[in-house]
Amino acid sequence: MRNLRQNRSGQVLIIAALAVALMIASTIVYVYQTSRVLNEEHPFSPEEFVRIVKLGSRNLVIGSLANISYGGANQTLETNLDRWGSFVEAQYYFGECSLGFELCEDAPYSSGLRIIWGDNGSGITSAKVDFSLNLTSEGADVDVVYPVNVTTSLSISAVSQWQQGYHEINVTIHLYNEGEPALAKNLTVYYQNLFGAWVNAGSLDSYLLEDFGNGTYKASFTVGPPRISDREIMVECYDQREIYVKATTVCEDI
Repeated sequence: MRNLRQNRSGQVLIIAALAVALMIASTIVYVYQTSRVLNEEHPFSPEEFVRIVKLGSRNLVIGSLANISYGGANQTLETNLDRWGSFVEAQYYFGECSLGFELCEDAPYSSGLRIIWGDNGSGITSAKVDFSLNLTSEGADVDVVYPVNVTTSLSISAVSQWQQGYHEINVTIHLYNEGEPALAKNLTVYYQNLFGAWVNAGSLDSYLLEDFGNGTYKASFTVGPPRISDREIMVECYDQREIYVKATTVCEDI
């Protein structure tokens, strides 16, 4: 178990997310064009091109969602996908290429996004896009439809025990990527004080954050008097992909 670093600059996160998306796109161009030069007799097959476009599409959605989750405009996803489609179509040299996309509008998604940071102990940051790729060249006609769903979700619970004039608070945190346990890059726990203000629990000498290495974290800390019932706890988190999610819950008094 280890302590997890907490603080992060929002501006740096946004820049990093966009840089990752651009890096993936540039890598695709490099790999594809290098293959053409070195393998004139055996250039990239349509299947290989499809595989690379799928990878790039997913990483572009991840970078866009990371940007949006930290305050970027919701339109960022559609804008980036429009540019991605034009980019991909220009890289196919053996015929015609068409890359289309459809943002999910099935509730609770809107314009491909589902961002719900609730007070019931759960938070979700998600993007869902359906892609369609058509390649037409001599001897080949490929139609591929593929979905991309990127979802970071957070589940938290908290208990508070009043002992000898102090609140002993324990917060259990679970982080998921696409429903599977995931690791956090940064994680910050807050508690509400007597006046309703949020206080960073990491500023307390008693604060301890344990990482169990499987998407589960446990934060523990002690808060002095007065005694407060139903104290609220908030957790903010960035996963390893720089996607931000948060959740709020109420301490169970035991």
